[in-house]
Amino acid sequence: MTDFDFHSVWTLPASADRVYDVLANAERYSQWWPQIRRVRTIDEHSGSMSIRSAVPLTLLVFGRREVEDSVARYLKVRLSGAMTGWSSWAVQPAGSGCIADFRQQVAVSGALGLASKIAKPVFEWNHEAMMRGGHRGLSAYLSSP
Repeated sequence: MTDFDFHSVWTLPASADRVYDVLANAERYSQWWPQIRRVRTIDEHSGSMSIRSAVPLTLLVFGRREVEDSVARYLKVRLSGAMTGWSSWAVQPAGSGCIADFRQQVAVSGALGLASKIAKPVFEWNHEAMMRGGHRGLSAYLSSP
């Protein structure tokens, strides 16, 4: 098993409330985040995502919402499938826009875990490429009428 601890901070051109609302609607991520290929709803608190970034490998991840706090603008999801662990968003006002703080702690096992032991820097680079794509996609989505 290989563990990953990811952190990204996005500066975005919209109010913290608007960004929180977009991030809370995971069913629509594939509309603005190019690396999220498909989202499927399982029930009101859970779903799955097919994710593919620069490395030609599609991951199927299941998420179950643990925290959805619109006052604090905080989201946390428990992850299973290709990765086990959690991810979260915390959104705060900043200047004329906001900051979205993404954190993720996951472990991968099986063949993916074995590959990540050998190529952990490649997996980290792949994640960074995904986050850059998401940041660009969300910025453009927020700027459109």
